Amino acid sequence: MNPLDDPEIQREAKARAVRAGILRSAVLWVPVALVTIGAFLFFFVDRAFAGGDRGSTWFLVVVLGLLALLFGFQAVQSVLDLAAKPRTRTGRVTRIWSRRDSLVLKTYYVRVDRQILRADAHAIAGVREGDWVEVTYYPHSAVLIWADVLKGPPAEPSGDGASGRGGPIERSR
Repeated sequence: MNPLDDPEIQREAKARAVRAGILRSAVLWVPVALVTIGAFLFFFVDRAFAGGDRGSTWFLVVVLGLLALLFGFQAVQSVLDLAAKPRTRTGRVTRIWSRRDSLVLKTYYVRVDRQILRADAHAIAGVREGDWVEVTYYPHSAVLIWADVLKGPPAEPSGDGASGRGGPIERSR
């Protein structure tokens, strides 16, 4: 038997690969966000308090503000996921779809109850719409690590009993 066929080894390798992707995302987006936020602050102060002596315009300030918001959002998601542990959740797959994020990469999306998770083809192999699954994912960027198909609805009660509301089962790993 090949040791690489062991499901536990495959899960650990997949978890390391997803975490490495999140680290790459942080390495990419954090510096870009910091530079953009710095440029936004510089030109905002120049325009608001110095009358635009260094060439700033309100259009430039607005564009830099929007870019800083977008890049900052990506950076914060990556950094929060680096600090967080993956979560596990049980629920029903209500939809699976894919789209091309670029000309080369195809990304898959899975909606488990009302939460949308981003995945690759290997992570959702064998999962179909309507299946009950236990998914392991990073909570802030919603990147799916692994999905296990269950035979039916979970045996344990859904939600927390204290609030009296039903809902998906979620626990930290």
